[in-house]
Formats: sequence, structure tokens, C-alpha cells
Amino acid sequence: MNPTTYKQIRTVMAPYVKKGIPYRKKQLKRLLAIIEDIFEHEPYLNENLSRVGRKQMMGYWRRTAHETHKTRKEKYDVLKLFFDAAQLKRKVPCPK
Repeated sequence: MNPTTYKQIRTVMAPYVKKGIPYRKKQLKRLLAIIEDIFEHEPYLNENLSRVGRKQMMGYWRRTAHETHKTRKEKYDVLKLFFDAAQLKRKVPCPK
């Protein structure tokens, strides 16, 4: 992921991550890993967050189908939080 995209994500999530709350730090790491995975498997996005949509997220959920329901729910929660905080017009699909 390029530094600009990384900074955008960190800036949007700055109010969420608070010192002394390790779960939120873990969620931020998860979010960065999810976005990195999406950009890795979808090179035509050119690391543009506004181009990430339902198709890319469904592909991510298919690639991570082996994970537990709890993990997928936590990842869904952080993705939904990010898309709401960034005011992106996309809706995050629920993992099946």
C-alpha cells in the first residue's frame, strides 16, 4: 500500500484509535491488512479507496472463508466503521 493511502486510512480512523485500548489498535491493523489484501488481489484499483466496492469486498470474503464467524464479524465491524467514517458511498456486504 502506498504511503498516501496509508495516511488516509490512519487519518480517518484517528478518532477511533485511542491510547490504552488494545482492541482498537488490533482492529486498525486488521483494517490495514484487509485493504492491503484487496489492493493486492485487485491491481486495477490503483490503490484508490473510493474505487473499492461490493465486488472487491465479496472477493475478500470468499478468500477468507476459512476464518471463524467471530473473526469475520469483527472484520465486518471495522470495515463498516471505516466506510461510515470516511463517508464512502459504498455499503459493506455481510460475510456469509
